[in-house]
Amino acid sequence: MRKILLVEDEPSLREVYKVILSREPYELHIATDGQEALEKCKHYTYDLILLDLMMPVLDGLGFLEKYFKRSKRPAKIIVLSNLSAGEELTKALNMGAYKNILKSDLSPRQLLATVRYELEV
Repeated sequence: MRKILLVEDEPSLREVYKVILSREPYELHIATDGQEALEKCKHYTYDLILLDLMMPVLDGLGFLEKYFKRSKRPAKIIVLSNLSAGEELTKALNMGAYKNILKSDLSPRQLLATVRYELEV
């Protein structure tokens, strides 16, 4: 079974994404910040990580920096952000994030289609 880690601090978005992804045959884990996500990555190997950039405790950039230093088999990481451009997004992609998806343009159906596609390729 494919494992997905959803890293999102916004409760309403986290719940919507959880409902959508829980209907699929994936093992879904959830973290509310980058530090919690790193802890989960110590115990599990994920196929896909959906990562918010702007979070408390440890933001997405901090997570990426530490994750890629530690991970022997890094997951495909999709940044879910409201940033369409800018220094932080460029930095995330240069650090190893696979792609960026704008949260404001993302419907639950589109999220599910993206996850299905990314786990198949």
